[in-house]
Amino acid sequence: MKKIHKILILVSILFLPITFAEASTNSPLSFNILSPSSLSGTAGDFVTVQSQITNTGTTSLSEITSYLSLVDTENKLPVDLEDWSAEKGLFIGTIEPKQTLPLNWKIHFVKAGKYSLIVVAEIAGKNYPQTSTIVNFSVGPKQNLNPGKVLPVALFTPIVILFVMVLLTYKRNSKLSE
Repeated sequence: MKKIHKILILVSILFLPITFAEASTNSPLSFNILSPSSLSGTAGDFVTVQSQITNTGTTSLSEITSYLSLVDTENKLPVDLEDWSAEKGLFIGTIEPKQTLPLNWKIHFVKAGKYSLIVVAEIAGKNYPQTSTIVNFSVGPKQNLNPGKVLPVALFTPIVILFVMVLLTYKRNSKLSE
């Protein structure tokens, strides 16, 4: 009896990778990111990531939650979406066979750099996520005319000095004329 269990476990382990490979290649969902060119910008910009999700299967899928994932490719770190987007996940609910739904996220470019973006969906009852293709984009630095906050000081200090000099000259001239 123990020998049969060992054989069954061995056979299960051998066919386990095949099961996962079939599950990932026969994905019932398809993603398209429609706005890869509009993703590039400068820090401080607000953009909308437009994508579509399509049920390519023959049965309805329910309880689908879709997420946006960002990675800083220069530093090889995931990006905390709390700063970039208030819409981290979108609940889709049910999607019928061959139905296509839009998915839109508003994101705020916080920091200059190079990034990768993917859309990930989780289907209730499935143990593997569905992902879109990776879209690479860059965020340029914000051009700031007053980087050190010295512009007001540089402009108004001479004006204040000139005002004080005129005021003192006026007071001196008014005392002399008396």
